[in-house]
Amino acid sequence: MSTMVGNWKMAITDGCMPGDQLSLLNVSSASAHVELTFCTEGGQPLGPFRLTIPPQRTQSPILEDLVGSDLPSPSLPYSVVVVSDAPVLVQPHPAGQNAPKVRPSAA
Repeated sequence: MSTMVGNWKMAITDGCMPGDQLSLLNVSSASAHVELTFCTEGGQPLGPFRLTIPPQRTQSPILEDLVGSDLPSPSLPYSVVVVSDAPVLVQPHPAGQNAPKVRPSAA
């Protein structure tokens, strides 16, 4: 269950794997406050992990960057629940594809 009141909610259930990325595009003219919750079979949900995406911008978080040491087993697929207070488009990118590895800047 989300701790945020959101207008947009979706789930990706195709068996994402650690190392995969999610491209999140905020299509609105306001910042989108997004929560990601990762669910595995037989395990406790991880999250919610909160992100703020500026208006009409994209972010592509990698699971390890969000979860850290609580990362599920590399062989265990997971589903992702995405909740946002603004409209966002979500596109999963499997780690084996040539998805850009976007990392936050150290500035």
